[in-house]
Amino acid sequence: MKKTLCVVLVMCMLVAMIGCTNNENTEPVESANPAEPVEPAESAEPIASEGKIGIMCGTIATSEEQYRTAEAWKEKLGEDRVVIQTYPDNFMKEQETTISNLLSLVSDPEIKVVAIVDGIPGTTAAIEKAKEKRPDVLYIVGSPNEDPSIVAPAADVIIDMDWISHADQMIDRAKELGADTVVVYSFPRLMGYARCIYQDAAARARCEELGMEYVYVAVPDPQSDAGQAGLQQACREDIPKQLEKYGPNTAFWDYNTYSSSAVIKTLVEAGEGIYINSSQSSPFQGYPEAFNIDVPSDKRGDAEWMVEQLNNYCVENGCSGRFSVRSLPTNCCCLNIAVQYGVRYLQGDVNGKFDADMLKQCFAEVTDTPVAELSFNMFVNPDNGESYDNYCMILAPWALL
Repeated sequence: MKKTLCVVLVMCMLVAMIGCTNNENTEPVESANPAEPVEPAESAEPIASEGKIGIMCGTIATSEEQYRTAEAWKEKLGEDRVVIQTYPDNFMKEQETTISNLLSLVSDPEIKVVAIVDGIPGTTAAIEKAKEKRPDVLYIVGSPNEDPSIVAPAADVIIDMDWISHADQMIDRAKELGADTVVVYSFPRLMGYARCIYQDAAARARCEELGMEYVYVAVPDPQSDAGQAGLQQACREDIPKQLEKYGPNTAFWDYNTYSSSAVIKTLVEAGEGIYINSSQSSPFQGYPEAFNIDVPSDKRGDAEWMVEQLNNYCVENGCSGRFSVRSLPTNCCCLNIAVQYGVRYLQGDVNGKFDADMLKQCFAEVTDTPVAELSFNMFVNPDNGESYDNYCMILAPWALL
């Protein structure tokens, strides 16, 4: 699978950041195109031993990318070996439903592995309840939205976007593209997530090091009464003001999946400004809708193809060098790694429940990347240096648009 990843519109974290994810990634994903499943690694083999893998993700309405990726794994490994369960669309208000849905999933005694992507708020409580009945299950969380100190003790394996390194790299990316000012769109609830707090602090610090101005703009929460429309309208109205104030090389970055297409489209129409990256670092997030790109059925999940289309659009419309994204969908990357790892676990190839070397191998397999070239780190709390031996963070390479 030549740098083709599981994408519906994909990470990682690192998160789920927090993702705000997601997702992450944190808010439900607004799909701009028909489902774009991220194809499972071609190296994935049928599960040789007994046991099923459960995948818990968002619904098609809110997280189509992850859901189609889960369906692709079900088709790859067999309907009798993969069970898909969803968490509620309005997960912030229905955490009890998240718990009951996970309990329903693990009630099947053949379920031996559960991969939860995104790790929405309520995931930790759900795992804790599930472990009371099924402590034997391997619980993997991708793109967690909850504080590392909360989710790490509950989950067996955590796979997240390396949101701290990601923040530094995004600011560096903005500088490379000629920006002196970075405008960031988010809202208070999201900025209360640990991953967003750390990512925001890292981005501010990097801007200061490079002599750049960092501008935070609060926009409506899509889960508030304003909804998605209110969030998108606020971004559309604010961008021209920021361009007028800071100039045509102002860079923009948004924390929420619902705002991406609006921000990208507004910058295209303005003919100026720089877009650093979508919140979930996926070429399928925001871009297809904003660039009016239709994805044929045989190209769904093909991130390499999508990046090529984005490049073609930028060349044809005279906006090359103004848009940026990572080449692989982070959240779907997290889900692919989680399921691939689950397969290896059921086959008896994993040392214990957390095996960093096997995770790296699975990461290499699903991205067709040599292990030596992977961005794979263990989480270390930037505030107190606390680390978790089951919390890994990943990053995909940048795509040049």
